[in-house]
Amino acid sequence: MLSLFLGGLYLSFNSGGFRSDVYESNAVNWAGGGTQAAAPVDPKVVGKRLYSQNCVVCHQASGQGVAGQFPPLAGSEWVNGSAKHGENHLVLLMLHGHQGPMNVMGGAYNNAMPQWKQLSDDQIAAVLTYIRSDWGNNAPAIDPAFVAGIRSEHKDQSDPWTQSQLMAMPPASGDKAAPKK
Repeated sequence: MLSLFLGGLYLSFNSGGFRSDVYESNAVNWAGGGTQAAAPVDPKVVGKRLYSQNCVVCHQASGQGVAGQFPPLAGSEWVNGSAKHGENHLVLLMLHGHQGPMNVMGGAYNNAMPQWKQLSDDQIAAVLTYIRSDWGNNAPAIDPAFVAGIRSEHKDQSDPWTQSQLMAMPPASGDKAAPKK
């Protein structure tokens, strides 16, 4: 009872008497109100949230995947890039998914990855930037403009990719630099 009384006293002294002229709409920092610009959102934070919502079931919170079923992302040549695996391959895997046998870090996997093309270019770039920077991975961020270009280039692709189809494409990176060795 005492806490209820003290709470009422606090509100009466600190609420501006519930008057509408005390409310400062300029101080609100959310869509639809205020004049202050929202701070830019870190793509790694967005990527981690999207990963947790969509990818963690198969690839696990640790990025280690499930042996023999779902490949690891931690340390993966597909995630970090190599002379054979470019950022374009990673974007294509996210956009259109994968079906059939796949070799990752010397391990054989034969399962399916769903398509995620319903995600925006910013969201796909955020997820890929997150997985390329967590679990010991240290690869550059993926630019949403690069995702948009890959999406446009392969807009007619409806089926999931196979490893042989992806490996038939030359590796490319978002900064147009030579692929990492």
